[in-house]
Amino acid sequence: MMAASHILDKSSDTRQRLLLTALHLYAKEGLHAVSLRRISTEAGSRNSAAMHYHFDNKLGVIQALLDMVSRELARTAAALRAERGVPRTLRSSSRHILRPLAELPGRQPWGADGARFLSRLVSDGDEEIADMVNDITTPFLERLDKALSEQLPELPAKVRRLRLMFVITNVVHGVADVAWLPRTPLGDLSDFDEDTLLDHLVDYLIGGLQAPSPIHD
Repeated sequence: MMAASHILDKSSDTRQRLLLTALHLYAKEGLHAVSLRRISTEAGSRNSAAMHYHFDNKLGVIQALLDMVSRELARTAAALRAERGVPRTLRSSSRHILRPLAELPGRQPWGADGARFLSRLVSDGDEEIADMVNDITTPFLERLDKALSEQLPELPAKVRRLRLMFVITNVVHGVADVAWLPRTPLGDLSDFDEDTLLDHLVDYLIGGLQAPSPIHD
C-alpha cells in the first residue's frame, strides 16, 4: 500500500510540475511557440513523452490549465461572496465580479503566469481553443449579461453584449499587462496600489457600458 501510494504521489507531482512549466512557457512565449517535448525537458522530465502520457496533446494541456485557473477564480469569488455578500449597484457588482481576476497574480505563485495565459488565449487562440474557452466562460457571461440587462435596461441587447465582450477583453489584457505600467509611453504609472487600480479600471469600464447608444432594437 505504501509503495502504491508513493507512486501515485510521485505521478501527481510530475503532472503538476509539467502543468506549471507549460503555464509559464505559454504565458511567456505564446500557445503556438512551445512544443510538448520542450515542456517535458524544461520541467526536468527524463521521459520526452511525459506530456503525452499525462495530457494526450496540446489541447489536453490547455484544458487542464483552463480548469486550474478557473477553479482558482471560482474559489476567490466564493470567498468574496462570503466576506461581503451580494453587491447591488452596477459599480459594486462590476468591481465584485472583476476582483478574482484582478487578484489572481497575487493569490498564487503561478498567478501572474495564469493572467498572461488567459491573455494569450484571447490573442493566440484558434477555433478549437475558442470552443474550450467558451465552454467554461459561457455560463458566467450569460449570468453577467442578465445582470447587466437589469441594470442597463435602455441598452439594446446586441450593443450590451458587444460592450460586455469589450469589457472582458480589456480586463484580461489589462491584468496581464499591469507590469507595463512602470514604463508606459506616458511615463511611470505604477504608483497605484492594487485596490486603486481596480477602482480606476471599474470606472473606465462602467463609463463604456453606460455610454448612450446610437443603435436601437
